[in-house]
Amino acid sequence: MKKTNSTNAKVKKSARSEANSKRTRKKMDALEKKKIIESLTLMDDLFMQVVLEEQACTEYILQTILDKSSLKLKEQRLQKRLPNLHGRALVLDCLCTDDKGLLYNIEVQNSSAGAIPKRARYHAALMDTHTLKKGEKFSKLPESYVIFITDKDILGEGEQLYRIERVIRKSGSLFRDGSHILYFNTARQDDNALGKLARDFKEANPKEIQSEVLSHRVASLKEGKLDREGEKKMNVLLEKYRKKAVEEGIEKGMEKGQNRLALLVGRLLEAGRMDDLKRVSYDEAYRDKLLKEFGL
Repeated sequence: MKKTNSTNAKVKKSARSEANSKRTRKKMDALEKKKIIESLTLMDDLFMQVVLEEQACTEYILQTILDKSSLKLKEQRLQKRLPNLHGRALVLDCLCTDDKGLLYNIEVQNSSAGAIPKRARYHAALMDTHTLKKGEKFSKLPESYVIFITDKDILGEGEQLYRIERVIRKSGSLFRDGSHILYFNTARQDDNALGKLARDFKEANPKEIQSEVLSHRVASLKEGKLDREGEKKMNVLLEKYRKKAVEEGIEKGMEKGQNRLALLVGRLLEAGRMDDLKRVSYDEAYRDKLLKEFGL
């Protein structure tokens, strides 16, 4: 009888422990979610995609960057995939057209590698490939704008907005092929419309965002004023951030491990320990032992 009571007590204790553990995990998940949401800015490409689902936000950004207050969008597609049967495909952050048929591609780039000039060239080329239909005249090709919004001054000339056009070298006249590439450098925040937009892109607090349309959209996403569909999208976004953080952590861990292994190989070569060098390539336990031996 005592044994049965003891067993029941253990079962109840285990159940309470599991329930407490679940509550703790749920609390930690909520805190993690809150922390991530509070830190998000428009320079976070995943968050930017959710913000731009409200087309008025995209419209405002284009109006400001291009200094065209009359610009009105007809259609936009987020994460638009452009396949390429003969080479590398592309997934565009935001592809849209205005009421005059002009084509725009907006890309948020936080790294120099993601915004190199040849990437901009490739974006423009593949957009053209997917715009002109078979048999259509080349004159039907619409004007296109590839716009990279960058965290730093990628091109290094201190400009707030770089406008890249093809020119005839001898005369300096525009080639007028209708292809435009722009780099919006958010690191430079002058006291003008572009400077205000740059600050808005890096502001996490919606109350401090100066643009009314962007502030309202960011606030609705961060403060949970969403319908069921909006809530679902934010949860998907947060899961993507969590996955991204895990992947980056694994990558950094692998990099650190590779550096330690490279140092160990160097030490073994210096010591002439060729047998040990061979063994560390397949014996993980022995490799760990040698890493400790060399203080790595």
